[in-house]
Amino acid sequence: MKLILFDLDGTLLDTLQDLGDSCNAILEQHGYPTHPLVAYKKFVGNGVQKLIERALPEEARTVETITVLLAAFKTYYEQKPVSHTRPYTGIIPLLQELKSLGYLISVASNKYHEAVIPLMAEYFPDISFDLVLGHRTGRPAKPDPDIVFDSIQTLGVSKQDCFYVGDSSVDMDTANNAGVTAIGVTWGFREESELRQHGAQHIIHHPQELLEIL
Repeated sequence: MKLILFDLDGTLLDTLQDLGDSCNAILEQHGYPTHPLVAYKKFVGNGVQKLIERALPEEARTVETITVLLAAFKTYYEQKPVSHTRPYTGIIPLLQELKSLGYLISVASNKYHEAVIPLMAEYFPDISFDLVLGHRTGRPAKPDPDIVFDSIQTLGVSKQDCFYVGDSSVDMDTANNAGVTAIGVTWGFREESELRQHGAQHIIHHPQELLEIL
């Protein structure tokens, strides 16, 4: 049995505008400068705490300030009235085909777990994922391979039968740290050159290309 592990933000879902809008709103509320949306392509990927830290001016990156803005961000993001988040083109058909072919499919994200679950329910209601994991308090974030090892153990597969699909250097590092196949996607938040520099074993430009690798 083969397991296909997916990153969430930038891989399955285009969440950039909602993440950027939410972070800018919180920054503005607390008197800090905001950023153009394109800047958030580099800010995201290592979890929401790191997002807040990167968005703040360097001199404001204290534990106290980050903690306050982190709580405000979570509240705003979870209650944001207008959502621009969407699955990338071709993702739903890919997931449906993977399931029909008998693959295990799972999510391993650095987005905090409490935000991952409602997003999965809203945007993938008809897809039966075998496991969904976001970043959990007390567990290391990617690129630590903990989340991959947890998924492999829970679903009872070997490293040789596990493929990790993501859009960033964090994802490629995670896959390589775990000893699983690293597959980079170019429709997400980062550039192809970054994926190659961080050890992507395969690069795909459209979701259906994943099936050719498998």
